[in-house]
Amino acid sequence: MIALLTLPCIGCAGVGVGCSDGVVDAGPAPPPLLHRDELVVFAAVGDTGKDDVHQRRVAAAMGEVCAAASCDFVLLLGDNLYPAGMERPDDPRADRVIAGPYTSIAPVYAVLGNHDWGSAEAAQWQVEWAARGGIRMPSPAWSFEVGPLFLAGVDTTAVFQGDAAFQAGWLKDQLAGSNAVWKVVAGHHPVRSNGPHGNAGAYEGWRWVPWMSGMSLATFFDDAVCGRADLYLAGHDHTRQVLAHCGVRLVVAGSGASATRVVDRGNQVDFADAERGFALFRLGVDRGEVQLYGETGSLDATFALAVPSGRAQNAPEGPP
Repeated sequence: MIALLTLPCIGCAGVGVGCSDGVVDAGPAPPPLLHRDELVVFAAVGDTGKDDVHQRRVAAAMGEVCAAASCDFVLLLGDNLYPAGMERPDDPRADRVIAGPYTSIAPVYAVLGNHDWGSAEAAQWQVEWAARGGIRMPSPAWSFEVGPLFLAGVDTTAVFQGDAAFQAGWLKDQLAGSNAVWKVVAGHHPVRSNGPHGNAGAYEGWRWVPWMSGMSLATFFDDAVCGRADLYLAGHDHTRQVLAHCGVRLVVAGSGASATRVVDRGNQVDFADAERGFALFRLGVDRGEVQLYGETGSLDATFALAVPSGRAQNAPEGPP
């Protein structure tokens, strides 16, 4: 069943998000086939769509790591095509920039970022192209459940632009209806970040300007993600970070093509750097971990992820 959301168009071009006078929808995505029933392995990276040597280097490193780790899928965290998304429905750059570097690695899932929303049409064109281009993004918001994982992708730019009530209600229903060991949400904008964009509700330092500050996103996170999901994955800031907020483990992996500086935004972080790279997740029935890899394929950090209380299942002994 597809549910529709009508969005108002508000003045947002100045902060790099497109305006919408149409609708976005939410629905199921086809789940990947797992290599192991009790374990999901996937790579996540955002802000990839630069079509430059650095994007290709990070993608090549991901390919090598995923070949060794037997990745089940790749997750693109938005800003899949700079500078303003698709220029027309058959924009040839999409095959080269969005699909080309990643579809040979594993099945690819994607969410939209603010640069993909150059216009409402550009965002819709990318969703429609995904069905032709081999990318699993059947709608701007989607979800699937497989093995120990429930994963929902959300359109945070749509939340940024207008009423977040529909996606929040949809996401809460999806999370509540899942019995998966791991409940993971992916979107483009971070809820907390020690980077140039910063924290939702105070993006770019615009704390007192509600729509520019991302206050709607802060409300969305508090309502639909906090206390409901175990992990939230985002890009937008071109950094690699591991931190936490409201009981949710946060991973920022927005350095798939470029890297910006780390900025003290008052968050206590477990890891933060301004290097290109990606994140690799191993989520098992009784344990999990996230690893941060660099542009050359170097393993730069590993963090254990505790299975939420009461959700661990019996599993064979050994590392995930």
